[in-house]
Amino acid sequence: MTQRDWDAEIDRWTERFRDVPDPPEPFARALREGWNPAERSRLAADADAYARQTEGFLAQVGAAGWDLVRFDAKVGSCGICIKYVGKAYSLRGEHPQLPPPPPLPICPACRHTLNLLTPFFLQSTGLDIDDLADEAQPFVDDDR
Repeated sequence: MTQRDWDAEIDRWTERFRDVPDPPEPFARALREGWNPAERSRLAADADAYARQTEGFLAQVGAAGWDLVRFDAKVGSCGICIKYVGKAYSLRGEHPQLPPPPPLPICPACRHTLNLLTPFFLQSTGLDIDDLADEAQPFVDDDR
């Protein structure tokens, strides 16, 4: 697993959220009141645990031979990631017309997911790989 510096990421996202109308908690509170050290530490630990859990899940999905995933976000997530919602990604590079998935969590406070895209799901929606490629949104983090 790639080791991430959560303290640096929390600092970076705190600054980034200054220009966002509705930042997620606990960033909204931190922007109003400053960071509580215990809350900041808890956020870093939770983000690290989520990153490890997601990486393990994606390793299992890839090891089982699956390649396609979709980025989903729950209501109340930060608006910065909205452009990735519903977009498809290739875990193992079997579909080179699709980009690799973003590292999760993107923001330490959000809990986006990457869900398996099965052939049955694609067929049931009438989508194919070309449709997914037309809508592809590579992950770009200008601040990293």
